Amino acid sequence: MTSKLERQKHILSLLNSRSIPQPGRESDLLPPEIRPAADELPRRRLANQIYQFHKSIIQNINAGLITLDLDGEITFANKIAAWLLGYEVEELLGQDFKRFFKSPEEADKFLSLCTLPGKKIDNWESEFLHKSDQKLIVGINSSYLEDAANGFEGVVLLLRDLTEVQQLRNQVERMERLALLGELSAGIAHEVRNPLAGIKAATQLLEENFAASELQKQVVQRIVREVDKANRLLKEFFKFARPTRPRPGFIHIEKIVDSVYLLLAPRLKKSGISFEEHFPSRLPQIYADETQVEQVILNLFLNAIEAMPAGGALKVSASKKSLTILDPGKTAKALPDQNMDYVLLEIADTGTGIAPENLDKIFNPFFTTKSEGLGLGLAICSRLIQENNGKIDVASQAGAGTTIVVALPTFTHR
Repeated sequence: MTSKLERQKHILSLLNSRSIPQPGRESDLLPPEIRPAADELPRRRLANQIYQFHKSIIQNINAGLITLDLDGEITFANKIAAWLLGYEVEELLGQDFKRFFKSPEEADKFLSLCTLPGKKIDNWESEFLHKSDQKLIVGINSSYLEDAANGFEGVVLLLRDLTEVQQLRNQVERMERLALLGELSAGIAHEVRNPLAGIKAATQLLEENFAASELQKQVVQRIVREVDKANRLLKEFFKFARPTRPRPGFIHIEKIVDSVYLLLAPRLKKSGISFEEHFPSRLPQIYADETQVEQVILNLFLNAIEAMPAGGALKVSASKKSLTILDPGKTAKALPDQNMDYVLLEIADTGTGIAPENLDKIFNPFFTTKSEGLGLGLAICSRLIQENNGKIDVASQAGAGTTIVVALPTFTHR
């Protein structure tokens, strides 16, 4: 290793070090060739204060900071960067930065760009892998770094965890898509109902006024049944497209869960499904329409039962959490920030789970993997939760069960 690199790595090790040089002895941490003379104690103390100040800034900024050499090796990482990736600082040093990208191709592309002299990259978003193998969405800003004084060339990176931001984006996009579908479909459904009513009336008239054969009667009756079936489908669709305006009030979520459990207890027992519920002693009331919330929970319980044909466990728990508001326009004037208190209701089963490729589709109307069913249940649940200023999300693994999380506000501003 050249003396230039030795000096560079020594300086970086001082920034990575958790120890604090003692006044008057900070020169002991420096290599001999750059130690100050003994008569420079005041200057050394001032330099140490500046060093400590800069180190404090680097270690406490609300972003991960990493420096790389031109080969992509990590030469420095602050504690926020280490926490973001799930490592200790010492574990990151000397690692190839490419290994943290989920996609090797994207890693090669990013490093080939950011190591170009003078190159700056803003708001690059990539999927990273946490030490626990969980996926992270990370935003990266990079700048080419050339330090003539210390003979260092490399790249400085700022990392931000965008995982929750991406989840919020997906929820907003899903709600906007469902709202658009609802408005469009309501108009189409209304137009379809009119000719259906005409077909049914004409068919019944034929049945009443003509002496038809047995086969003809069966055909006419079949037409009426199919028209009635189409009307039932349209009624279900109207629940999604134009749900009844909620009448919110303060209610205890645990009481709604208990009432739904009592209704379904015989079916749970018959299916060999155990039931557990965990509620904190002082859970705040939610502010929502009781009937609509009960409809959502009933639907989610039924889905969980159907996902466990061979039996299993259904667990329900609740907690309080402050979450970011998805639609700040409704409350920005009333709140000092963009957070509200929510009650999070988690409904977890040990059933068949949901395939990864279907996770983004399950709230879409008419999407279903069941042999029977309309595929409107979760779409209606999502719309009802949205109407009550709440959020709904899902986490699932094929073969290992599903957890539905419903967040409902403990209060609202009008």
